Amino acid sequence: MNLQSNLETLQFAQQQEARIEKEMTGIAAANEEIGRLLHIAGFGVITAVTVYAAIGDIHRFEDAKHLVGYAGMGTRVHDSGMTARTGKITKAGRRDLRVVMVEAAHVVANSHPHWKAELARLQPRIGYNRAIVAIARKLLVTVWYVLAHKVADRFAEEEMVSKKMLHIAYEVGKENRAGRSAAQFVRERMDTLGLGSELTSIPWGSKKPIPLPPSKLKERSDVPNM
Repeated sequence: MNLQSNLETLQFAQQQEARIEKEMTGIAAANEEIGRLLHIAGFGVITAVTVYAAIGDIHRFEDAKHLVGYAGMGTRVHDSGMTARTGKITKAGRRDLRVVMVEAAHVVANSHPHWKAELARLQPRIGYNRAIVAIARKLLVTVWYVLAHKVADRFAEEEMVSKKMLHIAYEVGKENRAGRSAAQFVRERMDTLGLGSELTSIPWGSKKPIPLPPSKLKERSDVPNM
């Protein structure tokens, strides 16, 4: 009896989680700034929405250092008067922001070429856990630049970003894409980010690649200077 009750509770929780994630995906599809966050490696819908909700207006933070401090991810400085050294992170800021950034760091450290190399560089010197926190801090700096200056992550892999955007397009459904096809939705998002102007299609598992409409970025670059 207890087992059946537990299974029903678990099933209900899973249904609620799926419903909430679908709603978050709809929010991400409609919000340009969340859409910008989504292209950062290691960021899924929940991470992007959580980060955006925790930060609010990015212009509250004068620079990336202030955002890092807000998250409690700045390091303590121990100063003896003769030497100074940094220690553990302060953990004095937004715990929810810290948690999702560390989760994102775990993902990229095991999947993204640049961040895997960064982990390999840092781990022998400071250990795995501190290396992950250092990567999380760097990702948060990326967040600041992406939102404050509306630039793309310099380590973004264009094909992977296009796949992520296509997945979101399918998740939200045509009714939430303002009548645009999934491919049109992806191209618009990629153009907003300034990425993938040369991409003509998106590899999609065992299916045929999904053709992409021409990029408006490429159209603009083809206009001769007057």
